[in-house]
Amino acid sequence: MITRVKIIAWLVFAANIGGVYGDKYDIVVKNRAIVQRCITDKSARNIAVGMPGQFNFSFDPVKCRLAYVWYGDFLNFRKEATSRGGGMLDILGTKRLLGTADIPLRIGDAQKEPDSIVFKGYRKETATGIPTFLFQVDDVHVEQRVLSFADDQVTIELSFPQKGRSSRYYLMDPSAVASVELSDRLRMNDKGVIEIPASETWAQIRLKLKPVKDKFVRKGRVTDGKVLYATYCMACHTLDGSKRIGPSFADLWTGKRSVIREGRTVELDANEAYVRESILQPQAAIVVGYEKAGQMVDLRGTLNEEQLEALLQFLTELKTGK
Repeated sequence: MITRVKIIAWLVFAANIGGVYGDKYDIVVKNRAIVQRCITDKSARNIAVGMPGQFNFSFDPVKCRLAYVWYGDFLNFRKEATSRGGGMLDILGTKRLLGTADIPLRIGDAQKEPDSIVFKGYRKETATGIPTFLFQVDDVHVEQRVLSFADDQVTIELSFPQKGRSSRYYLMDPSAVASVELSDRLRMNDKGVIEIPASETWAQIRLKLKPVKDKFVRKGRVTDGKVLYATYCMACHTLDGSKRIGPSFADLWTGKRSVIREGRTVELDANEAYVRESILQPQAAIVVGYEKAGQMVDLRGTLNEEQLEALLQFLTELKTGK
């Protein structure tokens, strides 16, 4: 029998996530990420994150690793709400493994497991709720985000706030995924060891997942421009002028822009037509200086017209400072 206290607790929880939907015990993600400590498999308690756009993942705070992802709805809370607590929550999608090693991040020696791994919590991006996980491997402070720019594509982003004295290594099985792309100056050897030089304070590992038979088709369509920027653009394009894989949006509307088009350097007006083309056909006009950067994801099959207009509106507002 469900106690009155448990019913009240569940109603409070449901109110915090925006209501009860579907199965009535589904935790529904809208325009902000949801971070939920829970158990979603037979291993230790983990942190499940539901992102806008129906991308979800499980983070292991003990080993500080991305355990798996799934596309679809987020979690079903029934087992927790109708038992004495501690029940396993069902993920509402197909679990996708990434080939990540049991303890993926190593310091100084790729073959030596860390002496200590300390999870220090997470901070949330103000506008979207997207979390950045904070932890320490031996004496190295690490910040990690997980993003997805399209179905079957997962980006692991690592930041190292302090200057390092030793190379860092990320271990994975590349045969578990369809392909792996790395940000500048990262290298992978034939054993799946990715080396991050000590001089690097930021690294991206971009994974293309293998297809699955039970592929989930995204149902929810986010139409908030700021959320779309955070979901599809933020990992490569900043708003503050700092450099990542792609040019910052801070100087997006500065008049002319030098680009490579059909092998020639030309000057283009930085107007809405140029920005729209850059989103839908990112290789058509590559900003000078970024010719060797990782190829931008083609979003034509991901964003519908309403979403594209919402993203363009957000980017347009950057020049007016709204």
